[in-house]
Amino acid sequence: MRISENYTDWRSAYLRDIEVAETELTHKNFRNENCSVLCDIYALPAHNHQTFFARIVSERGFYKMIFAKPIQNSIWFHDPIYMYTFDEAKRFEEHPMKQGRIICRARLIDKSLADSVIFSVYKLADSQPEETVTPTGEAVFTAIRVYEGGRPWREVFYTDAEKLVFSDSTDHFEDVKLLSNLYLKIEKLIGVG
Repeated sequence: MRISENYTDWRSAYLRDIEVAETELTHKNFRNENCSVLCDIYALPAHNHQTFFARIVSERGFYKMIFAKPIQNSIWFHDPIYMYTFDEAKRFEEHPMKQGRIICRARLIDKSLADSVIFSVYKLADSQPEETVTPTGEAVFTAIRVYEGGRPWREVFYTDAEKLVFSDSTDHFEDVKLLSNLYLKIEKLIGVG
């Protein structure tokens, strides 16, 4: 999880990044009705995994993931960089030594992915401890917002899913496993680059 020097905390960096991603999706005509949004997922990973903002929607019986992902190239690095923020990619669109771009796409997905993510978030307690987000260079930051009636109903932020608190005391091993690896699961669907 890399927070740029322009931000003092992870929350303001997250809010700015999804604002840039949502603007880019709208600008590139990836619009959808808010009432069809089931959830959205944002990931800011480490180790050059793909940063992304993905919105899962249900339209006419189909489940679709509408997503944006930033990519940067630099004269200092041979390979593209995928783990930086949308904000940085946008700022570097016209930079002389770095090139940033944001790719937007949509793809059909299986209903089970949406169901499992939403069901896992529903099982969480209403409030979470502060230590669920530890903004370090090695951390993978994940944010999930579940929508109801076209508006975010519940949101969860974490860098360590094992620190999430569930509303009951049963074993939630599978939920923690899903939430811990969610960014990798979605990365497989949307690709890197």
